[in-house]
Amino acid sequence: MPAMIHGEAYKYFKMPIYGTDEHQYNQYLGNHINKQNKGQRCQDSERQKTYRAEWTFQSKITNPEFASIEDAQKFAKKMYKSKTWIKLWNKSIESDVSRIFGARPKVVAMGSRNKTLSGYTNGFTVSLDLVTGLNKYTLLHELAHCLGHMHHGRSFRQCLLSLVGAFMGAEEKNILKGEFKKAKLKCGDARKPQTFEVWMESKKRMAAMREANESMKDDIKFLHKMRDS
Repeated sequence: MPAMIHGEAYKYFKMPIYGTDEHQYNQYLGNHINKQNKGQRCQDSERQKTYRAEWTFQSKITNPEFASIEDAQKFAKKMYKSKTWIKLWNKSIESDVSRIFGARPKVVAMGSRNKTLSGYTNGFTVSLDLVTGLNKYTLLHELAHCLGHMHHGRSFRQCLLSLVGAFMGAEEKNILKGEFKKAKLKCGDARKPQTFEVWMESKKRMAAMREANESMKDDIKFLHKMRDS
């Protein structure tokens, strides 16, 4: 059965018997998708590398500050009317229809001071620290999460770069992309998985190679035995 993940259709088999080719292919698909977008379905393993790249980026650019949380909310509301936001939001609901309720995330102040967080989101509301979080980049970072990327993997970085390019500028986008590249964080399109048919052919070739290797090992053992007898 096809499953939609971030706009891409993947043919998962529905409830295959354990150990069958179909079951093994489902496992292959899951592993492939996670490798292409780390953090999407398990531990957010690229979070710290992404943070470090962002810190370097922010040290190289001018990051406009908002005068108040109300100004940050006004800026966000203007974003929600833009072609860039509408395009990214439409893409997010292709993968998760529940995102239809998150077209216009609310921007609020954090309830209490947190020295380790400039902002956070639950996907529908963005909370900004009034001391360190009232700036354009922090808002864009959290809004990228709201567009269906509650992690720091490839799709999050792609979305974030689109927002930075549209609402901070092309130069800022290139600098951020460069820092991601230095950190070996992928931002290009994900490599597509093999179809079931191609995967089966590959599996058969690997099985034939293993069988040939085992046969060769047996032949070598036999020759050694003959030589030593």
